Amino acid sequence: MKQFIRRSLRRLGVDIVRVRNQPDLVAFLQDRHIDVVVDVGANVGQFGKLLRAKGYRGKIVSFEPVESVFKSLETTARADGNWVAHHFALGARSETSTINIAAASTYSSILPMNDVAVLHDPAAAAMREEKIEIKRLDDVLPNPSGNILLKIDTQGYERRVLEGAVKGLSMMKGVIMELPIIHLYKGTWAVHEAIEYMADAGFVPAQIHPVNYHLMDPLSLIEVDCLFRRCDKRLDSSS
Repeated sequence: MKQFIRRSLRRLGVDIVRVRNQPDLVAFLQDRHIDVVVDVGANVGQFGKLLRAKGYRGKIVSFEPVESVFKSLETTARADGNWVAHHFALGARSETSTINIAAASTYSSILPMNDVAVLHDPAAAAMREEKIEIKRLDDVLPNPSGNILLKIDTQGYERRVLEGAVKGLSMMKGVIMELPIIHLYKGTWAVHEAIEYMADAGFVPAQIHPVNYHLMDPLSLIEVDCLFRRCDKRLDSSS
């Protein structure tokens, strides 16, 4: 019967093609045998909770500088048993700084906002500042071991995190970052600059997923999550 239906549809110019399930981050974790996730910019632990819900049972090491949201993160991490939370930010060098706390804490950033951020979401408006400590990933995890995925969601501060993780980056199996199409924060890089930076570090994009769309132009992306994989000579012989 299936073959009859397919032949009948082909006469009408219609073909049925089986589409494979689209690979996602969890599939990448499984394929690369990831057993450590370094979660930079953890907020209250949304990313870690998502991984747990999807079946990931490996170690999570989270970093979050904002005191109010860190308390929630710390509670979640303690209850988990295989999740460690650190109360500071990561950057290019060890220093103290200030972070702009937004009405919606997920928008909080060390970098100042562009006007377009509030047009996208009024909850992105900065309400106050908070002093924070910044450390280098290479100092915090000087000898990382295991199959590691680095996740960075720091509202425009991603490049600074990578600049403080030169040694650690060489140990990573993959890196996932939020990258801007429209710049909500001042001093951020463009997507092509991030791809070039990661290429120099030995990584190429593996997956790109939408994060959000512009409220005034719902067909246009604002940010994407880009998952980078380590270059493989078998796959990237032309590079």
